[in-house]
Amino acid sequence: MDDDREMAVLRAAQLYYYENMTQDSIADRLGCTRWTVGRLLEEARQSGIVRITINHPRARVRHLEKELAERFGISEVFVVRSQDSEAATSALVAATTADYITAQRPLPQSLGIAWGRSLTAVARAMPEEWTSGLEVYQMYGGLVRSNDDEVADSIGLMARRGQGVGHMLPAPAIVTDPELSVRLLREPSVAATLDAGPRADLVVFSPGILEPGSVLVRSGFLTAEGMQRMRELGAVTDLFSHVVDVDGNAISPELEKRTIAVSLDAVRTSKRSLAIGWGEAKALPLVVSLRIGIANALIVDEKGALAMLREADRLRD
Repeated sequence: MDDDREMAVLRAAQLYYYENMTQDSIADRLGCTRWTVGRLLEEARQSGIVRITINHPRARVRHLEKELAERFGISEVFVVRSQDSEAATSALVAATTADYITAQRPLPQSLGIAWGRSLTAVARAMPEEWTSGLEVYQMYGGLVRSNDDEVADSIGLMARRGQGVGHMLPAPAIVTDPELSVRLLREPSVAATLDAGPRADLVVFSPGILEPGSVLVRSGFLTAEGMQRMRELGAVTDLFSHVVDVDGNAISPELEKRTIAVSLDAVRTSKRSLAIGWGEAKALPLVVSLRIGIANALIVDEKGALAMLREADRLRD
């Protein structure tokens, strides 16, 4: 911009931000229209004359959002500050996810949910009665045993907060007999729910970490030794109960035949699919989710975001 325009931009910015004058008052002072003042303030921000910084421990990290968006070719990225404890960080990611869901316009009338600890936290963060008539679909089978009720909290509580109905899968995530899996997948109640989940207005999931504390191990679907064997074969995450490598390929065809879950190809066709997570351990699973196209939006914490960029560089090399 030329010197006269730059001076006008500077004057408008100083009157607005230093003197707390309204745009109407600035227009009177400068002898221009309110619309012109608005343009001057916008130019002040775009040119860098004015830089707005939100100094709060729960503020978003915009430069990491931009870098992740460019790296993975997605437009919706939210990076929150990592907090002093994992519990505080998880609560912030869950609250941000709840805000994301309730900010959608039009409001979602259906959600496809990959249940688990992360989605339980999101369900608990959702406001009461934020919508009505919400349909919530469970996208892979449930637990065999657990000390908590993650399926009910992830699906049922989410539905209750949206004054709607949760569609549960009356089947375990992994069965012992491939023939039983075929029969269950043909069961109308199972087939209808698995078909509706990926076609929901929004799919929300958190990719799994392959560790002894994984829900697949804790619920008895896999042993800790079996999980370690999967990792030795190249497994890096479980996505909707599918144990896959960095390219999204199933590690065990035999295990796939026993899995009661939506297919990853079906998830790729979703209107909008949001992956969430926090911490460095979630970095590679989140990177895989974005690389293979089953997520087109992301919510992560600062440490997780930095680790994702490192993992993406490592895979590229």
